[in-house]
Amino acid sequence: MTKRNSLGLHILVSNDDGIMAAGLQALVMACDAAGHRVDVVCPDRERSASSHCLTTQEAIQAQRMDEVFGDHIRAWACSGTPADGVKLALTTLLAKPPDVVLAGINHGPNLGCDVLYSGTVAAAMEGTLLGIPAMAISSCGPHWHDSRAATPWVLAVAQHCLAKGWPGGVLLNMNLPGCPASRIHGVQWCRPCGRRYVEHFHVQTPAPGEVRYRAGVEMTAEDLRHRVGPAPWPTDLACVEAGWIAITPLQPQLFWHGDPSTLPPLAPLPLSPNGCAAAARGQ
Repeated sequence: MTKRNSLGLHILVSNDDGIMAAGLQALVMACDAAGHRVDVVCPDRERSASSHCLTTQEAIQAQRMDEVFGDHIRAWACSGTPADGVKLALTTLLAKPPDVVLAGINHGPNLGCDVLYSGTVAAAMEGTLLGIPAMAISSCGPHWHDSRAATPWVLAVAQHCLAKGWPGGVLLNMNLPGCPASRIHGVQWCRPCGRRYVEHFHVQTPAPGEVRYRAGVEMTAEDLRHRVGPAPWPTDLACVEAGWIAITPLQPQLFWHGDPSTLPPLAPLPLSPNGCAAAARGQ
């Protein structure tokens, strides 16, 4: 094993699809079968697209549900968000920090701008923020038997990166291709693609005088202006479409890495309240 524990790694597993999700079951069982110590802390229900939302206005409940995975695997179903669950686990529920946080396997891809909305990525990012190596895992395929078959890749990548030196403050976002595991070519570093979402709100009138808006989401074609990362790297979308496992390094800081000379100069700007008010009016 790559770590000090001869019995394997200590792994915290979380997700955003809830404690009964098939992808979570596949990942937990694979970690357990490989001889690792596993703790599970995840939402008690579907919390997809919750991003890095934290619960601050009400108490969070965490119910033990060891029976879901077997009595030797400790599991908690958390009433909060995915980020809540990982934060609660690392600060309160676990006596010792785990070697790695794995979030997933998500029901659907997390490519391009998906990472801004994904609760799965946020769960892993919470581990990164608290100083624990973390990886988010998502499936781009519709068949869960393929995702179960791909779990050895997940554990192999995690152990390899831990052994070779996991970069500090870096989250690994893994997307499994939609092809059968036997047709996976391997693993590639990649950068986020330039796809984004366009929301369309549909008006509903369930009762007289009552109006509701239900969001409908449409994915755009790739916009090259939204690609980020090293130019020689392929995009995450291109990798999974070609049958590769895509691994994108992410970091909590959203700082812009463009050319500073392209920013509008901030001088001369007004320094007095009256001057600011005039500038706001375009004067």
